[in-house]
Amino acid sequence: MFRRRKPLSAINQMRSMLWPTRGFRRLFSYLFQRITRLPGTPASIAIGFASGVAASFTPFLGFHFIIGGALAMLLRGNVLASAIGTFFGNPWTFILIWLADYEIGLSVIHSLGYGADLRVLSIEELGEVMGHIMQFMSFSGKIAWADLAADFEQVLMPMLIGGIVLGSVAWVISFLLTFWAVRAWRAHRTKRLNRVGESPVRRD
Repeated sequence: MFRRRKPLSAINQMRSMLWPTRGFRRLFSYLFQRITRLPGTPASIAIGFASGVAASFTPFLGFHFIIGGALAMLLRGNVLASAIGTFFGNPWTFILIWLADYEIGLSVIHSLGYGADLRVLSIEELGEVMGHIMQFMSFSGKIAWADLAADFEQVLMPMLIGGIVLGSVAWVISFLLTFWAVRAWRAHRTKRLNRVGESPVRRD
């Protein structure tokens, strides 16, 4: 019922993943409307959305929905809002997130006096390792855990530590912004409905 009359080609499907058909402005507007219309208190919605955003900073690709939902449930937030929040992690932001996670995680490890033997990887090397991780987590069978053992300490551990740090900061910022936005939108909507209800009724 909801399928396209003319299916998208493989090229158009890849393009739509990188650049929405109707543009990012339309996409952000749609996501904002979805968030503000979710059931629940502004606090629960903000907690859920912030949990999804924070989950996007973890290196566990393919599990962001699960991590965000679990964190939202743990903090008594809206699980649907957490799913929307995971859209923060997308093909446009993943590279920046990975680089930031890795750099900050490596800095934290070095500041604690550990990881003297860890070298700083280039963008190409980091991308190659993340590609291996994605293959392993997709159970493709091409990458075994033994192949990732050396990369765990070099890449995964710094990215996990950096993801926790950046995810915590992102959680606080996104919670405050979402809480303010939802509460302001609902107050505006209530005021508008009250004005409509108080308007005089015409009698012919």
